[in-house]
Amino acid sequence: MGIVTGTLTSPIRVIAACADEVRSSLPELDDDAVLDLIRGVENASRIVYSVLLDAFAEVDSRQLAAQAGFRNTASLVGELVHLSKTEARLRAEQASKLGARRGLTGEPLAPQLPETAAALAAGEIGPAHTRVITEVMGAVPASTSVVQRAQVEADLASHARAFGPTELAKLGQRVLAHLDPDGPEPRDDDPARAAGELRLRNRRDGKLGFEGWLDTEHGPQFQGLIDQLAKSRPLSEDIPDPRSTDERQADALLELCGLARAAEACPTTGGEPPHVNVTIDWDALRTELGAALLDYGQHLCASDARRWACDCKIIPIVLGGESEPLDVGRISRTVPLGIRRALVARDRGCAFPGCDRVPSRCDAHHVRHWADGGETSLSNCVLLCPTHHRHVHGTGWEIIVNPGHIEFIPPAILDPLRKPLRNILHC
Repeated sequence: MGIVTGTLTSPIRVIAACADEVRSSLPELDDDAVLDLIRGVENASRIVYSVLLDAFAEVDSRQLAAQAGFRNTASLVGELVHLSKTEARLRAEQASKLGARRGLTGEPLAPQLPETAAALAAGEIGPAHTRVITEVMGAVPASTSVVQRAQVEADLASHARAFGPTELAKLGQRVLAHLDPDGPEPRDDDPARAAGELRLRNRRDGKLGFEGWLDTEHGPQFQGLIDQLAKSRPLSEDIPDPRSTDERQADALLELCGLARAAEACPTTGGEPPHVNVTIDWDALRTELGAALLDYGQHLCASDARRWACDCKIIPIVLGGESEPLDVGRISRTVPLGIRRALVARDRGCAFPGCDRVPSRCDAHHVRHWADGGETSLSNCVLLCPTHHRHVHGTGWEIIVNPGHIEFIPPAILDPLRKPLRNILHC
């Protein structure tokens, strides 16, 4: 395996060739050999992951992200190999703890977690073990001595060789409890602790998924309301409620939302209570054949949209008509309502490739900056979420507005061929 002018000439090809050879020989292996193969491949994948973290650390030490206009190494590498933001941040954090380091004068330095790095490089522990150890070490009290901290890391790395990540996490919590049995001393200037967390996500099937927690003070209050509204409601004396417990609780949550919207104290937007915009073709609404688009990216069948129209305020939007100024030229830098509605209908959310942000979370971006003579028009604007709005301003992406769709040209550091990309998530 050689290296020529800093470019790998064979290692990746050797790995690919070995993978093809192993894959083709699988049917010929006996039972014991298949199990041995799983162990061997798992160990090899762990070793490769160790090399990956070293490469992350090398990118960071060379400050390649800053040179290319990216915020940090995680954002650069995440976009380079199409990682989620969470995964990119996780790997960058692990690389800072386990990856090879260099001093100010270029001399090699040991990793911050040397025992964990050595175990991963030997294929004895995996990425999940590594994540547990880095999280536990990050929670070690600052008062812990250097010697004791090193011993904790060595013990965790040793246990990781014999236990799975779940068991290792439990051991780590015991270690932390032993190091700081009383917990951190409260201070008068500490901010109030969060009452809980709520994470929302749009599922692939169009449904809304959520998860989270509430603290011990507010959890029972919420549970009490849900229990009251989720009581079984038989259809008749002889027909029980056909809904499962989970279904009744979901209906109870919807009922709570309805009660909240009807309350006088419910917050408003522009003087109106919470509302949902529905964009639908007139023929689809009239014939009940087709689909409508909601604010948050979900699609609604035309028959349901027609049903909603029986009990809602309808605002007709004629895109491109005389009643909507779709092109105000140089008059205004701020995108007026008419053009924004047209952008929502065209882009359906953040237009950046791979982004699923919905229109309500997007800004209108001038492709050619208004300050540089760019017009405030449909042909010179595109919807971008705040993250990608900042991103395209500083990392060399080019935007081409075509009739009906937007193309993004990546910077050369991400794609030397600069192949145009489109966001297919909103199509």
